[in-house]
Amino acid sequence: MSRINPGGAAADPADAGRDARETLLRKRSEIVTKVDQLGAHDPAEVANLGFGKRIGDATSYAVGRMTDAYQARTIYATVAEIDQALERIDAGTYGRCTSCGLAIPAERLDAVPSAALCVPCSARPARSQAVR
Repeated sequence: MSRINPGGAAADPADAGRDARETLLRKRSEIVTKVDQLGAHDPAEVANLGFGKRIGDATSYAVGRMTDAYQARTIYATVAEIDQALERIDAGTYGRCTSCGLAIPAERLDAVPSAALCVPCSARPARSQAVR
């Protein structure tokens, strides 16, 4: 599934975009299903929580729910990356680094279809959003 030829131009932009879109949509569907599974819990479990002298079970449940919430947040970030990649396909910029504008190698796009950055740009430390 070669998307970008060595000269930097898409080998067949229509095919590359169509293949990438199908891959991204399939991945997005899998992720949303996983989030739904993480969010599902038995209401009876919550109703039976009690924090008496023995809090072990309730603590284990709470830690499990916090872990699920963290995983869901991480997964939602991945869904956002996929949505942005779909927008780049629509805009005709998919396969170009959003930082430097150079072509992202096909191998990278095969491994990470939602990649917005080429390898050199992704290796750079992220700039802090904090005001100093």
